[in-house]
Amino acid sequence: MGNFLKGVLGGFSGKIGNVIGSSWKGIDYMRSLPRKTLNNATQEQLIQRLKFSCAVNFVKPISALVSVGFKSLAKQKITGYNVAIQKVLMNAISGDFPDYAVDFAKVQISEGTLISAMNPKAQSTVPGTLDFKWTNNADPGNNAHNDDTAIVLVYNPSKGRYLFNFQGAKREEELYSFALPENFSNDEVHAYMGFISRDRRIASNSEYLGKVVVF
Repeated sequence: MGNFLKGVLGGFSGKIGNVIGSSWKGIDYMRSLPRKTLNNATQEQLIQRLKFSCAVNFVKPISALVSVGFKSLAKQKITGYNVAIQKVLMNAISGDFPDYAVDFAKVQISEGTLISAMNPKAQSTVPGTLDFKWTNNADPGNNAHNDDTAIVLVYNPSKGRYLFNFQGAKREEELYSFALPENFSNDEVHAYMGFISRDRRIASNSEYLGKVVVF
């Protein structure tokens, strides 16, 4: 705000453009209008914020896993973690405003040109253990190798716990037994698996193996 000397037409009051003229105790002054602030986001902005929050909340605890699983898709300023969030945003958010949630069946933990697991399944028949099984489909000519390593994720929504391993069994072994905490017994968990190459440069598209009740 500043005061000014009257010109030949005297002072002014009121608004001209983004300037307001007024007088106080005989002193004429001008001040600019305050900048508008966007205190209230549009509904579209709120929708994007809520969806983004859902994606980040799910992916952040498994950032180490998806950094490996999406490594081949990462670029200079886009990490595997960033790619994983984008995938959840694009493919795995369900619900209506404002009640959005992650659709666990549509989540990916890896993506790439490596051949995926054949006949993958997850089951629990031993207390505190979740068995990942598959059929060895190694074929070097088709980008599937005996020494490709299984990467697995177990998510327990009732406990809010994520357990993962990207140094599991080899493709040729056809089995990876994942030891779980004792308090997972009788809980329903979501299971995912994929493969990464020995040098960890290439991954397969991951598979969602469904919901499994832990023995």
